[in-house]
Amino acid sequence: MTGSDRPMDIRREILRNVILCQSLEPLGTRPDRNLPPDEPTSAHKIEYFVVAGVNSSWPFYDLADRVLTHRGQPDCIFDAAYEAQSASVRNRLGGKINYGPIMLLVPIITAQALEYLESGTHEDVEAILRRTGDVLRATTEQDVASMERFIHLGYEISARHRVRIGRPKPPRYPLLRGKYANVWDAAHGFPDNQAVRELIQGFPYSHQVYRFLLHNLETGILQATELIYNFLLPELGRPDAVADVITTGLYLVLTKHPESVLFV
Repeated sequence: MTGSDRPMDIRREILRNVILCQSLEPLGTRPDRNLPPDEPTSAHKIEYFVVAGVNSSWPFYDLADRVLTHRGQPDCIFDAAYEAQSASVRNRLGGKINYGPIMLLVPIITAQALEYLESGTHEDVEAILRRTGDVLRATTEQDVASMERFIHLGYEISARHRVRIGRPKPPRYPLLRGKYANVWDAAHGFPDNQAVRELIQGFPYSHQVYRFLLHNLETGILQATELIYNFLLPELGRPDAVADVITTGLYLVLTKHPESVLFV
């Protein structure tokens, strides 16, 4: 039950949490502070992240709705990733700034909706993360095709952004269709990508961020995101990789504590 004593609509809760986790992450981690010397600060304006987070949220509502309507995992879930990335650029400049969170949230939200169907609960974070591997293994060749479209679109958005800031770089177009039966297999073909490793290893860094934030609720989780960012950056090496897992960690905290005071 929510604070209004009505049954919780998991689709609306997912929509809300997708917006919040993507919009709040840059407020704590400040994406403009670790830029290369030749990267303009305007390329990482916080408002770009907020706009992208709102724009890309509705495909996740639709994904949850499809899982609930189908009463199981649909034939394709990663079409939501393409739709979210496509929508994310509306009304903004900047690159593929929420590419990583979009990819990571698709199996998490699918697992969350499946867990809700089975148990009637949506906030068991440990159960949700355990299920993500099964979700990825249950994907289809349609998912592989959608993942390829998502990746290509991300590179196209990044290429356009690089032209705007005077650092052009030709986009890459990795081919997945016809090579892999599902996203689980496809992901194992790209083990050097941090977001991909997060997928196939069961979200270890997202879980670490989640646990860290849980232990810092009293001081407010935005301050805690800055602390965990500084802790993980030397290990992961890339600011965007750290931001990705902080975003998913925030999503998990919001899932676990739908009514708690998290921002003090």
